[in-house]
Amino acid sequence: MAGPYDSITPESIKQEILADLSGSVETREGSYANTLLSPGAYQIWLAYQMFPQIQMMIFPDASSGEYIDKRAADFGLQRTPGTYAEVGLTFTAYAPTANVVPVGTEVCTRDGLRFVTTTEADFAGGTSASAQARAAEIGRIYNVESDTITMMAKNISGVAYVTNPSAAEGGADPESDEDFLQRFHDFLQRPISSGNKNHYIAWAREISGVAHAQCLALWDGPGTVKVVVAGPDKEAVDPSVISDVVAHIEEERPIGADVTVVTVEELKINITASVTLAAGHTKEEVTAELAASLALYLADLPFGEPTVVRFAKCLAMLLECPGVDEYTAFTLNGGAASVPTTAEQTPVVGTITITEGA
Repeated sequence: MAGPYDSITPESIKQEILADLSGSVETREGSYANTLLSPGAYQIWLAYQMFPQIQMMIFPDASSGEYIDKRAADFGLQRTPGTYAEVGLTFTAYAPTANVVPVGTEVCTRDGLRFVTTTEADFAGGTSASAQARAAEIGRIYNVESDTITMMAKNISGVAYVTNPSAAEGGADPESDEDFLQRFHDFLQRPISSGNKNHYIAWAREISGVAHAQCLALWDGPGTVKVVVAGPDKEAVDPSVISDVVAHIEEERPIGADVTVVTVEELKINITASVTLAAGHTKEEVTAELAASLALYLADLPFGEPTVVRFAKCLAMLLECPGVDEYTAFTLNGGAASVPTTAEQTPVVGTITITEGA
């Protein structure tokens, strides 16, 4: 979209100034006055070119980058940093040994995600030893599933293999521009004072890994507060993140409040449908199209309050798929009705099963 200053040029600025000159001053191209004003007109034009950037600094949007941080800092808000995932490892030796796997040993997944041991693994004459490790970089991509860290960056004498019996936890990405801007806007638009509902939401969202939060006041009687938190995609967060939120709120909350912090319960939305396929299309294409549409629909539903996943809306998404001519059966979570959710649930895409009907 063109801005209000896009039509201004150095030449148009110079011509406006020359037009204001009166009397017998020569203003033709090459004249003293014309030549003298050209550099000044160019500098004025450069100042006009800065106006959109100045506006971005004062009124940041999702594309403002570092200016979001600078503007939010005026109100004491800071972007939450990313965190490192932590994981327990088990090393297995070929035979009983007294060797030690030292601190700083690198292991990795088959996808190349690297972890570094933070404690030594002492076999102490046995064939198995345990150690703790931390991701080499920050990010939630390092929250890998169990038994996925199976490779040694460098071979260690006597060590046969390594694995992680449990999933890695605690990794979080730095707060995105979009999420930080939304938190900044929420801060400005939702009054915060003396431990009110908005205050608990703000405290929770100050923790790395928490992008969404809701406060349920008096959920179990007078003086009780429940805070429901979720990650950037409204997904459940790790127990370590919950612990961080609890610790932070305990430092800030009013005396006497009984606070419970929980993560959202992911409610899978499963779809089964029998369809007549359009010529040239496959069940796999329809499944992918429907999954993408459903994900966008669920992402737009409000967080932290009871809502409904509409049966008719999901059916309409199926019929809007280019690969579907008609349908003969359709169920949402096994039924033909809308699916309600509670304030502590977040709907996510579950299993989508498409079959060809008669």
